Amino acid sequence: MSTKAQEWAESYFSRLEKAIVALQNHDLVSRVNFIKYPGATGEEIAEAEAKIYEEQADNSENNETDAPEEPFAFNAYIKAFYKISNGLHVSWHSVIFPETEAIDPGGKFPIAKDDDDYKEGWISILPIEGLADSIGFDLYGDPQETSLGESEEADGALFNYFDGFNYYNDACIILRNGNHSIAFGTDHSASYDEPHACDFVIYMEYALSTFFSVECRSEELYFSDRNTVHPELEKMVETQDYSNLETLLKNNRHTDIDSVIALGYEEKGNQYADEDYREELPEAISERLNALIGE
Repeated sequence: MSTKAQEWAESYFSRLEKAIVALQNHDLVSRVNFIKYPGATGEEIAEAEAKIYEEQADNSENNETDAPEEPFAFNAYIKAFYKISNGLHVSWHSVIFPETEAIDPGGKFPIAKDDDDYKEGWISILPIEGLADSIGFDLYGDPQETSLGESEEADGALFNYFDGFNYYNDACIILRNGNHSIAFGTDHSASYDEPHACDFVIYMEYALSTFFSVECRSEELYFSDRNTVHPELEKMVETQDYSNLETLLKNNRHTDIDSVIALGYEEKGNQYADEDYREELPEAISERLNALIGE
């Protein structure tokens, strides 16, 4: 396995743990769910790769196109990540909303539903077997039946769910040998687009930098300066050289918890807020919220 990929994965989970502690200790954050799963075995990864290659071959036959020249293999970064944790779930919401029950780590894999829409942070990266055969999604559409999905599969790729972070928006992964790219879904999986270059590492680093903000990942990765950032992302996807990614993320907005809470409330949280509940919050918390969301 690539040394760079292994070092990145280990660094990522170390920084992830620190982000979870920051959320848990934040005065305006109520419920934090964090599920790190047992790492995938080499056998489990190989089984998923074989399943994906089988699906690719079937798609090629159905579309009368050339089958992939080599069996499918996940890239080194994905393998390194999944060997540490076979999937990942983080979700949280602020004290603007009443306390919720904790998600059972031993239960069904947590895919965001419509009644989770108010939550500011959510990520549900599917386990490795879920990338090969979608699990746990209960949405209105099917990404493989969209124009982008049909185009990718006709071209020899497998187009499948990747992150179930919202009931209306989601992210899919385009699986072909090389660097696997990410596409952004909207309208209950009815439409997909690639508004900018994005791969696994970029997506995961962006999610971490914004404390898994749902709003910041809906339909695209939100960057303050698209004209500068988008060409840089394209270079990273082509070369898998992420040395400049940290700088791009530091220069972005919504990379602190207060900002993510304010953005979530402005965009849709205000639709779900319970004013009677808000009035019962401690005075110090109410003052913090009033200063943050302007009410």
